[in-house]
Amino acid sequence: MSEQNQRLFEYILENSASISEEWLRQRSNIKGSIYSKDADASVEKKLREQHLYTIETIASGFLDDQEIFKQRMVKWTTEVVNSRIKFDTPIYEVVEALSKTRKIIWTYVKTYSLIHSSITKEDILSWSEVYHTTFDKLINEFSEQYYKITRQKISLQQELIDETSFPVIPIVDHIAVLPLVGLIDEIKGDSIIEVVPKRCAEKHIRHLVIDLSGVNYVDTYVAHKFFDLINILQLLGIHAIMSGVSPDMAQTAVNVGISFNKFETFGHLKQALSSLGVKKKEEE
Repeated sequence: MSEQNQRLFEYILENSASISEEWLRQRSNIKGSIYSKDADASVEKKLREQHLYTIETIASGFLDDQEIFKQRMVKWTTEVVNSRIKFDTPIYEVVEALSKTRKIIWTYVKTYSLIHSSITKEDILSWSEVYHTTFDKLINEFSEQYYKITRQKISLQQELIDETSFPVIPIVDHIAVLPLVGLIDEIKGDSIIEVVPKRCAEKHIRHLVIDLSGVNYVDTYVAHKFFDLINILQLLGIHAIMSGVSPDMAQTAVNVGISFNKFETFGHLKQALSSLGVKKKEEE
């Protein structure tokens, strides 16, 4: 059947432009989507180029040498995944677009089988199995790579958020300040344990002032997270103290049974830094 497979492959390639045109005609208006009928001309040009390669990749699944398909699938996946992530395309839109391509190409396979009397029912059944297996592999590969790259992107974004939410700011001589601002909820409370010790170690910090002057409220859970943070820092050989504990915060802490007695606390950041020997020149 090798010769028949080769001829089918060539037939699909010969009709790839028509297949692609039919696929493009089936688009609808989807606001902000790369697949939208009213997409920018440059976007449509890129989409057309990619779709032609999609057809070629799928057609290569009929070839006896599956290494050709595998190589094209890897190339196709890399290009299309990066393109769809760039345009923030939901994965369901990609799967839907591939589903339309699947139907259109198969109509050409059926047409090819009708105009060649030498093709048997067994040939068609064999092609059907190969065809749908090829598509399943393509979708699975795309989904896996899309997931991995998306997770990497989210991870980088989270690192940026953590960097801005928990900035360890070196002052002088291995001394740094961690200014906390706004509401510290349970999610941030958990993140601070993971992020701050690592940042301090990277920046070779020996003394850290945790400044709470910009914090609106501290509940029992978050307070315990601060205590856990200080204990972890101490295990790393980092001396941690607190500043900016307001009278209202202190009163609230007492009311809910939180005690700051085990830790060094200061009313103002200036006082905390002074205790570490950091002073303005005129104060020296």
